[in-house]
Amino acid sequence: MPNKLARGMGIFVEPCRCRRPSGCPHLCTIRFRNTRGKQAEKSGFPTQDAAIEHLTELYAARKTNPRSVAEQQETLGEMTFEEYAKA
Repeated sequence: MPNKLARGMGIFVEPCRCRRPSGCPHLCTIRFRNTRGKQAEKSGFPTQDAAIEHLTELYAARKTNPRSVAEQQETLGEMTFEEYAKA
């Protein structure tokens, strides 16, 4: 997996300031634009390659799904079970 991202895909960061950046045990974070165009953040990736791979998957899914379907999936993903049951 290359470490190069296309323009507009998002970014990945390691929020620590370790002296050993290559062997850092801290988790990586990605920032990207969701289907609504708002900035979102996910963390918990053990390596930069895993973060980039997930970011690439999100970008590909955003490009292939129709906007209405993607917004609906995102809305359902943010709801709790109680809110879903009421709806």
